[in-house]
Amino acid sequence: MVDVALSGMTRAEAVGQHVRRLIAERGLRPGELIGTKTNIRESVGVAKATMNEAVRLLESQGVVVARPGPGGGLFVAQHDPVVKLGQSLLTVGGAPVSVADAVVVRELLEPRIIVDAAKHRTQDDIALITTQSAALTDVVDDPNAFVHSVWELHRTFARISPNRILRETYLSMLRFIDAETVRISSVEEEADHRRYKQGRLRLHQDIAEAVVAGDVSAAADLARQHSLTEE
Repeated sequence: MVDVALSGMTRAEAVGQHVRRLIAERGLRPGELIGTKTNIRESVGVAKATMNEAVRLLESQGVVVARPGPGGGLFVAQHDPVVKLGQSLLTVGGAPVSVADAVVVRELLEPRIIVDAAKHRTQDDIALITTQSAALTDVVDDPNAFVHSVWELHRTFARISPNRILRETYLSMLRFIDAETVRISSVEEEADHRRYKQGRLRLHQDIAEAVVAGDVSAAADLARQHSLTEE
């Protein structure tokens, strides 16, 4: 029986560490069987509930895939889990489910962030937004650079909001997404990517222009368009 009572970990987390060791020690590749839930659970001596919790953790971290039925069990997940964002793919380092959830929260908050920016921007904000908006043109054909530059523009919008809870929640979601993202690539062919990104470039520069002008109505309309086709 394997001792899973590791210091500072829950029993489910310790089982997860044990499964990770099995993968490494056996040199298992993506798609290969690690073992059945029953066999692994009995080898470490934990309850079914603990084993189920461990499996949920491992799946959320992109480590394993659980398949039920005959021939089922725990299989090594494909490496480099991804989260789709518009026509871009975020290759994430650890928890694709959590990143996808953070993207949803960020999208829900974004329209109010943009409207607040149009209402409360200062002259210093206007200068920064104008510079960031113009800089998007130079990186539009680079998926990684473009998305990161867009995120930086949205950070500027968020910092303008006087609503501290809204501002900090939005920025924390964006920090989490950014920290978990290993790289960004296009899901479409290069020509399609260029056409899509040109549209996204125009939309973000229009949003920036509305914010700079203090045009709240236009900013709100553009924010709604933005939420329909997230970068």
